[in-house]
Amino acid sequence: MSARPLILTMLTTVLLTLTGAAVAQQVAIPVTPQLRIIIEPNHVLRNGAYVQGQVLLRILLVSPHPFSAINFAMPEIAGARVITLFAPKTRTIHLYDKIGYAYDTRLALFPEQSGTLIIPEITITGEVANEVGEREPFDLSNPTVEIPVHPINPALEDSWWMVADEVEISEDWTPEPEQFRVGDTVRRHVSLVAHGVSIEQLPHIEQYANQGYAVVGAWQDGKTDLTKNGLVARLEQTWDLRIQSGDAMYISPIEIHYWDPDADQPGVARLPSKRVEPLARDPEAVRRTLVEAAMTAHQARRLGALVLFSIPMGACLLLLAMALYTARLSRADRCLLTECGADAGAVNGLAAVLSWSEASFGLRGARALSGLRERLGSRERDPLERLEKAVFGGANPPIDTRAVARVMVSAARSERLRALRRRLMTPFSTLFQAPRLRLKY
Repeated sequence: MSARPLILTMLTTVLLTLTGAAVAQQVAIPVTPQLRIIIEPNHVLRNGAYVQGQVLLRILLVSPHPFSAINFAMPEIAGARVITLFAPKTRTIHLYDKIGYAYDTRLALFPEQSGTLIIPEITITGEVANEVGEREPFDLSNPTVEIPVHPINPALEDSWWMVADEVEISEDWTPEPEQFRVGDTVRRHVSLVAHGVSIEQLPHIEQYANQGYAVVGAWQDGKTDLTKNGLVARLEQTWDLRIQSGDAMYISPIEIHYWDPDADQPGVARLPSKRVEPLARDPEAVRRTLVEAAMTAHQARRLGALVLFSIPMGACLLLLAMALYTARLSRADRCLLTECGADAGAVNGLAAVLSWSEASFGLRGARALSGLRERLGSRERDPLERLEKAVFGGANPPIDTRAVARVMVSAARSERLRALRRRLMTPFSTLFQAPRLRLKY
């Protein structure tokens, strides 16, 4: 590289560093639309990037006036895996008593090969509306930026190459190591948070066994979060360990080796080895545990049987309640029994029956008696006919209107129960009936 391009690259690097530091604290509002390209972290501009190391690229368009139109297409960046942290969006910014507008997007770049990562010229065009409502066009671009990319550094003496800004690791034990007993199965839960990497970039975490304990189970769960500061990998790893010896032992350490690009040297996140002296086996505790497990299983079976028994019992009680509610005396039934009391007379009895028929079945006028006969069975028609003869026959024979009312009410209650049964059986009959055949001629 000649002296002039080298000086230009150094000046661009210094400018981007100063701009990035200023924007990180507060977004200044320019007089005219301004495009700012911010590269982070600072060590990328200071020392360059590493293969598979994260480079943050922020594209920020700031204007004192609202945007009327924005035309932007991110150019392809060759030789890097590009992840969009936040899609481009417009927002309002405030600086003291001034109001401005920002169009912002953030990307995470992961170089896939050593050499030079070239961020091509980025151009944004569009229009803003000034104070008087006039449209002012703008055409802004940023020059090409070159970032040196270092290869894998042999100083990291590990088979897995990972570049991370920070790695945090912590652990929990169930039960606590001071309570370990011979024959127990204990659980070691490790939480790992790595900044600047995805979950796929994390190395495999191994829990080694020895003569004092055996690894009898392992599982993990992980995800990658997209934040304004880049990718954050979160991993939850769990092992089940069976204590096999009562002698003092050491649980093997867990170490995550990575390259720290800020310090430009290897880094390590470590859970140190743990010295454990298991307690003697407690037969009484084992017996209590087995009894509690058996009681829990027994109670679960009892609860399942109770649920299975309560379902049909609840259905039966519901049907019984519906039947009792349907067969209850209605208001019209009570009025009929009251009006057809002792010495009511045939005329008053027939009038009460007609009123009851209208209230119960909606039958009135000339269809009142004929419609009522259709609804009543043969046993209930005879009292009704005797009541009609007593009124219209001319002989005026004596008649017990109370008995007639009781027969009418009993027939109505039976009819309501039959109607309820038909409503309940209709879905089942529809389910099992044969489909209708449609013949085409």
